[in-house]
Amino acid sequence: MMNMHLLGIPVVGMGSQPEEDDELNYMQMPQGMATYRPTILPEQEDLADYPQVFTLLQQAQDLLDVGAGHLDLSAAQPAEKRLLNQILGEGEVSILFDTGNGGHIEIQETSLPGVWWHRTLDALKTCVDESVEVAGIPDLIRNTTFANAAPVLALPDVQHLPEGVINAPGLLAELQEQVQQQYVGHVINLTLLPLSPEDLECITQTLSVGKAAILSRGYGNCRITATAIRHVWWVQYFNSSDTLILNTLEVVVVPLVACASSEDLADSRERLQEIREALQ
Repeated sequence: MMNMHLLGIPVVGMGSQPEEDDELNYMQMPQGMATYRPTILPEQEDLADYPQVFTLLQQAQDLLDVGAGHLDLSAAQPAEKRLLNQILGEGEVSILFDTGNGGHIEIQETSLPGVWWHRTLDALKTCVDESVEVAGIPDLIRNTTFANAAPVLALPDVQHLPEGVINAPGLLAELQEQVQQQYVGHVINLTLLPLSPEDLECITQTLSVGKAAILSRGYGNCRITATAIRHVWWVQYFNSSDTLILNTLEVVVVPLVACASSEDLADSRERLQEIREALQ
């Protein structure tokens, strides 16, 4: 099965570069997700005893034809899910969603962009449900990430700021205006701003951490954390050497970098058809 682990990726708010010995607070994200591997289709003899896999592939094709929907895997045998998982492969976007009470949902994009594999785990890390979804971004992330998030920021008291906090209050006030006016699509680029480590800690503590964390892998990593403020995401781009090259706060429903486009879905529809023909 696709493999994701709840380890902590350090998501650090960096504006101007801090000194080497400075310590910054961390926002937790998923780490240790498997790197991309080309899909290796099973041999026909491996599929011979599991004709239901072809039915599941047809149902996935039907969902791609309409561009959205869910495929329930609760009735599938473990071997059928294993083979389906092998056929769909693993893509570049991995998501963790905190369901509370120690449980979480792992969502892995397959090698077909816009086709997502869901695994629901309880507090004991036991998988209790699996499904496949076709969507630009899973409905859970789009509709539930900020369901209980704060509608506004609790701005720090400018009369009692910790020493070293200089520019964070102004930046947070700007962000507050965007959130209140629902200017969805607004981006604040932290990379070029003169922010001290104390500023960054103030911003991190004010925004806190929300329910969803996303890792989009490509030539580098894009690490995306939902904050505890409605529609505010912390988005960080790292190069192939894992050096932070762009650090932003985005006021948006879901950052576009995590989403499959309509063109991606159309391509996935064609690719799945080709895969099904190759397996016949």
